[in-house]
Amino acid sequence: MYKFVGFGLLAFLALLIIPVSSSTQSDNPSMYGMATVSLKDESGNILIENQMHNEVVDQGTAFMLNQTFNGGTWPTPVNILVNGLCVSNANSFSTADSETPFTFNAANTIGPSLTNCHEMANSWDTLTPTSISVSSIFLPGTAFASGTTITGIGVCGITQNPDEVHGCEVGSGSGVIALFSVIDIPDTPVGSGSQLEVRYTFNLD
Repeated sequence: MYKFVGFGLLAFLALLIIPVSSSTQSDNPSMYGMATVSLKDESGNILIENQMHNEVVDQGTAFMLNQTFNGGTWPTPVNILVNGLCVSNANSFSTADSETPFTFNAANTIGPSLTNCHEMANSWDTLTPTSISVSSIFLPGTAFASGTTITGIGVCGITQNPDEVHGCEVGSGSGVIALFSVIDIPDTPVGSGSQLEVRYTFNLD
Protein backbone atom coordinates (compact mmCIF):
# COMPACT_ATOMS: atom_id res chain seq x y z
CA MET A 1 0.00 0.00 0.00
CA TYR A 2 2.81 2.40 0.90
CA LYS A 3 4.34 1.72 -2.50
CA PHE A 4 1.17 2.95 -4.23
CA VAL A 5 1.02 6.02 -1.99
CA GLY A 6 4.63 6.77 -2.92
CA PHE A 7 3.84 6.50 -6.63
CA GLY A 8 0.88 8.83 -6.14
CA LEU A 9 3.03 11.47 -4.44
CA LEU A 10 5.61 11.27 -7.23
CA ALA A 11 2.91 11.78 -9.84
CA PHE A 12 1.52 14.76 -7.88
CA LEU A 13 5.00 16.35 -7.61
CA ALA A 14 5.52 15.85 -11.34
CA LEU A 15 2.32 17.78 -12.05
CA LEU A 16 3.60 20.63 -9.88
CA ILE A 17 6.91 20.78 -11.75
CA ILE A 18 5.63 20.49 -15.31
CA PRO A 19 4.40 23.89 -16.59
CA VAL A 20 0.81 24.14 -17.75
CA SER A 21 2.00 25.51 -21.09
CA SER A 22 5.54 25.76 -22.43
CA SER A 23 4.59 27.68 -25.58
CA THR A 24 5.69 31.34 -25.35
CA GLN A 25 6.64 31.88 -28.96
CA SER A 26 3.93 34.47 -29.52
CA ASP A 27 5.55 36.67 -26.85
CA ASN A 28 8.97 36.65 -28.48
CA PRO A 29 10.07 39.90 -30.18
CA SER A 30 10.05 39.81 -33.97
CA MET A 31 12.70 41.89 -35.73
CA TYR A 32 12.07 42.51 -39.39
CA GLY A 33 12.28 44.95 -42.25
CA MET A 34 9.24 45.88 -44.32
CA ALA A 35 9.19 47.64 -47.68
CA THR A 36 6.26 49.27 -49.44
CA VAL A 37 7.02 49.80 -53.13
CA SER A 38 4.67 52.01 -55.14
CA LEU A 39 4.81 52.55 -58.89
CA LYS A 40 3.23 55.93 -59.66
CA ASP A 41 2.46 57.93 -62.77
CA GLU A 42 3.88 61.41 -63.33
CA SER A 43 0.99 62.94 -61.34
CA GLY A 44 1.70 60.73 -58.33
CA ASN A 45 -1.24 58.39 -58.79
CA ILE A 46 -0.50 54.83 -57.63
CA LEU A 47 -0.48 52.30 -60.45
CA ILE A 48 0.89 49.28 -58.55
CA GLU A 49 1.73 48.89 -54.87
CA ASN A 50 3.30 45.93 -53.08
CA GLN A 51 4.31 45.40 -49.47
CA MET A 52 6.92 42.82 -48.47
CA HIS A 53 8.50 41.69 -45.19
CA ASN A 54 11.96 40.29 -44.71
CA GLU A 55 14.26 39.61 -41.80
CA VAL A 56 17.49 41.56 -41.38
CA VAL A 57 20.48 39.74 -42.95
CA ASP A 58 23.34 38.34 -40.86
CA GLN A 59 25.58 41.34 -41.50
CA GLY A 60 22.84 43.73 -40.38
CA THR A 61 22.37 41.81 -37.15
CA ALA A 62 26.13 41.79 -36.51
CA PHE A 63 26.25 45.53 -37.22
CA MET A 64 23.58 46.25 -34.60
CA LEU A 65 25.29 44.08 -31.99
CA ASN A 66 28.71 45.62 -32.62
CA GLN A 67 27.43 49.18 -32.62
CA THR A 68 25.39 48.61 -29.45
CA PHE A 69 27.60 46.38 -27.29
CA ASN A 70 31.10 46.64 -28.73
CA GLY A 71 31.84 50.35 -28.54
CA GLY A 72 30.62 51.28 -32.02
CA THR A 73 33.00 48.85 -33.71
CA TRP A 74 32.07 47.64 -37.20
CA PRO A 75 34.42 46.01 -38.00
CA THR A 76 36.86 48.79 -37.04
CA PRO A 77 35.98 51.90 -34.97
CA VAL A 78 34.25 54.15 -37.49
CA ASN A 79 31.32 56.54 -37.30
CA ILE A 80 28.88 55.05 -39.82
CA LEU A 81 25.16 54.68 -40.20
CA VAL A 82 22.75 52.40 -42.00
CA ASN A 83 21.36 55.29 -43.98
CA GLY A 84 20.85 54.26 -47.61
CA LEU A 85 17.94 52.95 -49.68
CA CYS A 86 18.95 51.24 -52.92
CA VAL A 87 17.05 49.64 -55.79
CA SER A 88 18.33 46.68 -57.80
CA ASN A 89 17.59 45.09 -61.17
CA ALA A 90 19.33 41.78 -60.39
CA ASN A 91 18.04 38.92 -62.54
CA SER A 92 17.90 36.58 -59.54
CA PHE A 93 17.59 38.86 -56.53
CA SER A 94 19.02 37.14 -53.46
CA THR A 95 17.63 37.41 -49.93
CA ALA A 96 20.21 35.05 -48.43
CA ASP A 97 21.31 35.83 -44.87
CA SER A 98 24.90 35.89 -46.17
CA GLU A 99 24.33 38.88 -48.49
CA THR A 100 26.83 41.76 -48.26
CA PRO A 101 27.28 45.13 -50.03
CA PHE A 102 29.69 43.39 -52.41
CA THR A 103 27.20 40.73 -53.50
CA PHE A 104 24.32 43.24 -53.65
CA ASN A 105 26.29 45.57 -55.94
CA ALA A 106 27.70 42.73 -58.07
CA ALA A 107 24.22 41.39 -58.91
CA ASN A 108 23.01 44.83 -59.91
CA THR A 109 23.53 45.85 -63.57
CA ILE A 110 22.27 49.44 -63.32
CA GLY A 111 24.84 51.66 -65.04
CA PRO A 112 27.58 53.31 -62.93
CA SER A 113 26.54 56.81 -64.02
CA LEU A 114 23.07 56.31 -62.47
CA THR A 115 22.25 56.89 -58.81
CA ASN A 116 20.31 53.87 -57.59
CA CYS A 117 21.08 54.59 -53.89
CA HIS A 118 19.72 57.50 -51.86
CA GLU A 119 21.16 58.62 -48.55
CA MET A 120 18.57 58.88 -45.80
CA ALA A 121 20.62 60.06 -42.81
CA ASN A 122 18.68 63.25 -42.18
CA SER A 123 15.25 62.41 -43.55
CA TRP A 124 13.66 59.72 -41.39
CA ASP A 125 9.90 60.06 -41.79
CA THR A 126 8.63 58.34 -38.67
CA LEU A 127 10.30 57.37 -35.39
CA THR A 128 8.53 55.43 -32.62
CA PRO A 129 9.90 53.56 -29.56
CA THR A 130 9.97 50.31 -31.56
CA SER A 131 10.26 51.29 -35.24
CA ILE A 132 11.73 53.72 -37.72
CA SER A 133 10.56 54.48 -41.26
CA VAL A 134 12.03 56.24 -44.28
CA SER A 135 11.07 56.73 -47.92
CA SER A 136 12.55 57.96 -51.18
CA ILE A 137 11.44 58.39 -54.80
CA PHE A 138 13.53 56.88 -57.60
CA LEU A 139 13.13 58.35 -61.08
CA PRO A 140 13.96 56.68 -64.42
CA GLY A 141 16.76 58.50 -66.17
CA THR A 142 18.58 59.35 -62.95
CA ALA A 143 18.28 56.32 -60.65
CA PHE A 144 18.15 53.80 -63.53
CA ALA A 145 17.47 53.73 -67.25
CA SER A 146 13.88 54.15 -68.38
CA GLY A 147 12.21 50.78 -68.76
CA THR A 148 14.36 49.09 -66.11
CA THR A 149 12.67 46.30 -64.15
CA ILE A 150 13.34 46.69 -60.43
CA THR A 151 13.50 43.37 -58.59
CA GLY A 152 14.73 44.17 -55.09
CA ILE A 153 15.58 46.70 -52.41
CA GLY A 154 18.73 47.02 -50.32
CA VAL A 155 19.18 48.94 -47.07
CA CYS A 156 22.83 49.75 -46.43
CA GLY A 157 25.36 52.40 -45.44
CA ILE A 158 26.39 55.40 -47.55
CA THR A 159 29.18 57.74 -46.44
CA GLN A 160 29.72 59.50 -49.76
CA ASN A 161 28.48 62.88 -50.98
CA PRO A 162 26.23 63.81 -52.75
CA ASP A 163 23.12 62.23 -51.26
CA GLU A 164 22.37 60.15 -54.37
CA VAL A 165 25.07 57.68 -55.38
CA HIS A 166 25.64 54.46 -57.28
CA GLY A 167 25.65 51.31 -55.16
CA CYS A 168 25.94 50.50 -51.49
CA GLU A 169 29.17 51.72 -49.92
CA VAL A 170 31.69 48.92 -49.42
CA GLY A 171 34.52 50.89 -47.77
CA SER A 172 38.11 49.77 -48.10
CA GLY A 173 40.29 47.28 -46.29
CA SER A 174 38.55 46.08 -43.14
CA GLY A 175 36.23 49.10 -43.03
CA VAL A 176 33.32 47.40 -44.74
CA ILE A 177 30.01 49.26 -44.54
CA ALA A 178 27.14 46.99 -43.51
CA LEU A 179 24.33 45.74 -45.71
CA PHE A 180 21.43 45.80 -43.27
CA SER A 181 18.50 44.23 -45.12
CA VAL A 182 17.49 42.98 -48.56
CA ILE A 183 13.91 42.70 -49.77
CA ASP A 184 12.76 40.79 -52.84
CA ILE A 185 9.87 42.52 -54.62
CA PRO A 186 7.63 41.54 -57.54
CA ASP A 187 9.29 42.52 -60.82
CA THR A 188 8.35 46.16 -61.42
CA PRO A 189 9.13 47.79 -64.80
CA VAL A 190 9.53 51.56 -64.46
CA GLY A 191 9.01 53.48 -67.70
CA SER A 192 9.48 57.07 -68.74
CA GLY A 193 7.20 59.52 -66.90
CA SER A 194 6.66 57.17 -63.95
CA GLN A 195 8.29 57.05 -60.53
CA LEU A 196 9.08 54.41 -57.95
CA GLU A 197 8.51 55.28 -54.30
CA VAL A 198 10.14 53.00 -51.72
CA ARG A 199 9.23 53.15 -48.04
CA TYR A 200 11.25 51.06 -45.61
CA THR A 201 10.28 50.35 -42.01
CA PHE A 202 12.42 48.56 -39.45
CA ASN A 203 10.44 47.15 -36.54
CA LEU A 204 11.73 45.69 -33.28
CA ASP A 205 8.40 44.46 -31.96
